[in-house]
Amino acid sequence: MKIKKSCRVGRVFLIVIGVFLFVWLVVLKLIAKFMDGYGAPCPASLAWVVNNPIRRWYMRPVLDRVGISPGETVLEVGPGPGAFTFDAARRLGPTGQLVAVDIQPEMIAKLEHRVDEAGLTNVATHVASAYDLPLPDDSVDRAFLVTVLPEIPDQIRALQEIYRVLKPGGLLSVTEEFMDPDYPRRQTTIRWAEAAGFEVEARYGSWAIYTLNFKKRG
Repeated sequence: MKIKKSCRVGRVFLIVIGVFLFVWLVVLKLIAKFMDGYGAPCPASLAWVVNNPIRRWYMRPVLDRVGISPGETVLEVGPGPGAFTFDAARRLGPTGQLVAVDIQPEMIAKLEHRVDEAGLTNVATHVASAYDLPLPDDSVDRAFLVTVLPEIPDQIRALQEIYRVLKPGGLLSVTEEFMDPDYPRRQTTIRWAEAAGFEVEARYGSWAIYTLNFKKRG
C-alpha cells in the first residue's frame, strides 16, 4: 500500500511539474509573441523566480563571459533583486564601480537592502528607464543585461542609450535563456544590437543559454 501511495504521489508531482513547464514555456511564450515579441519586467513579487539557488547555479558561467576586470566601471541594466549584482561587484574590487539601473522602484529597494546587508560600497543603484540612463557619455567600460532586453518595448532605443554611455571600444554583453518566456533567438538579439551600432565580438553557449558580446564601434 505504501509503495502504491508513493507512486501516486510521484505521478501527481510529475503532472504538476509538467503543467508548470507547459504554462511557463509554451503559454507565456505565445503571449509574449502575441505582444509583438516582448513582455513586461518581472514583477517584484516574483523576484524569487530570477534569484534562486538553482538558477544561480546553472547561470554561473554568465559573468565569466562578461569578462569583468578589477577597477572597471560596469553598468548592469535590469538587475532585479541582484542575482548577478553581488558577484559582479566583488569581481570589480574596491577600486571599481557597478552601476545598477532598474525601472522598478520595488526591485531597486530590494537590491539596496541586500547591498547594505552585504556591506558592499562599490554599488550605485538608480531607478531609471533604459532609454534615459543616469550616466554621462563614454563613461562605462562594459555593460551587461541578463534576460532583460526582450522585456524592454523598444530594444534598439535602449541599446542606443547603452551605446552612448559606453567608452569607445567598450563591451556590451547580452545573455538570454530559453526558460525565459520572452526568449529571443540569437539572430534577433544580433539584429537589435547591430541596428544600435554594435558589432559582434564573441558568442558563447547554446540555444538553452547563450551570451553574445558586442563592441562599440569607433
